[in-house]
Amino acid sequence: MMSSRNTSARRMGAILCMLCAALALAVAMAAPSRAVAQDATADPTSDAIAVDLDDGSYLVDVSLEGGSGRASITSPTQLRIDGGKGVLTVEWSSPNYDYMLVAGKRYLPTNDEGNSTFEIPLLALDEPFDVVGDTTAMSEPHEIEYQITCPSASIQAVSEDAGKMALPLPVKICCVVAMGAAVVLLVRQRTGGRDCCQ
Repeated sequence: MMSSRNTSARRMGAILCMLCAALALAVAMAAPSRAVAQDATADPTSDAIAVDLDDGSYLVDVSLEGGSGRASITSPTQLRIDGGKGVLTVEWSSPNYDYMLVAGKRYLPTNDEGNSTFEIPLLALDEPFDVVGDTTAMSEPHEIEYQITCPSASIQAVSEDAGKMALPLPVKICCVVAMGAAVVLLVRQRTGGRDCCQ
């Protein structure tokens, strides 16, 4: 009897170890990659306008004009206030943008997978400001001129507690699987390994 309990405990330990490893892998896969560094000369806060908001994270609506009309950017998007200056996250609808030019400075993507994402200075609120996106989607790279507009009335604070509680989907799936496996193992241990449905 003791041997069977020890075997059951060892099995439960092994399964929990595997679930923890799967959870760690899911967290690593869900974390945004930052392998591509910003251009050394491109500090987004250096040209950004002063914004009368506390430092922190906000959401703001963005609209895009220019180009062929096929490209778009995610809206709403993150507006980070750093030292009273606004830094805008721009996520394109394509992975083919390799740099942006804003106020004469070059910005590189902050990610190396998925749609091209940049952190750029917020140059204006409630009126369009000019940016250039270089796309490699054509036979040769092309710099395309766009205008971005951010209405100040759309700015909303992001709750820190909500951000901490928001887990990526792979992590949620692993948590559900881990909890389900733990319940099954506990039921089997209490029933002495017999089928709990018998």
